[in-house]
Amino acid sequence: MNKIKNNTIETRDRIIVALDYSNMEDAKKMINNLGENASVYKVGLELFLNSEGKMVDYLVEQKKKVFLDLKFHDIPNTAAMASIFASKEKCFMFNVHASGGKKMMQTVAEKVKEINKEVLIIAVTVLTSLSEEEVKETFNSNFTLTELAENWAKLTKEAGLDGIVSSPWEAKSIKEICGKDFKTICPGVRPEWSVANDQKRIMTPKKAILNGCDYLVIGRPITGHAEPKVAFNLILEEIEEALLELN
Repeated sequence: MNKIKNNTIETRDRIIVALDYSNMEDAKKMINNLGENASVYKVGLELFLNSEGKMVDYLVEQKKKVFLDLKFHDIPNTAAMASIFASKEKCFMFNVHASGGKKMMQTVAEKVKEINKEVLIIAVTVLTSLSEEEVKETFNSNFTLTELAENWAKLTKEAGLDGIVSSPWEAKSIKEICGKDFKTICPGVRPEWSVANDQKRIMTPKKAILNGCDYLVIGRPITGHAEPKVAFNLILEEIEEALLELN
């Protein structure tokens, strides 16, 4: 799969459907339900382990793009070896934790790019489930939540990675710091007709695109909807409206 360059991202590809399931059969039903509507899917730790990695193979067979969301975080060599495995899984994007440090991210970038220059390597900044108070408690830092995300984004770019995962609230300032080609992948996106669930820092799809998000990771508003195709298309309409305003 070709690495998407600049901002020429297919509109439909901007929605990454999160397959937050514990088994492969339920995930397959959703993929079949959405059909040609959705083209990019996120496979996280729960589904990857429960399917013994077969979920990725199935999606590739269905000609879908895979964001492998395993969030590697370890000493540099171990994280790099795991990342090499991920890059061979035919996914178009995978992630590590920025909090693993610049050296870890540099090692990952160097090792992976030797064998696969097309895969997008991104780093997770601050989890969207964390509040400002929880960030201060967890990291014992004087940084605000936004400052912490911005600092990790800066280190991520310096390390040679392609982008970050952050809440949509940080996307605009991260683009200003790291450049328009630095990819922003944002969970915590909820249409007004959906519920927030366990996300703390949320934004509507339209506002998220206007605020600098390249990709929107969306699960329950689509997969938990009575009519997933309808939900997907409503979100797609919001994205199209935002792109028209930006142009």
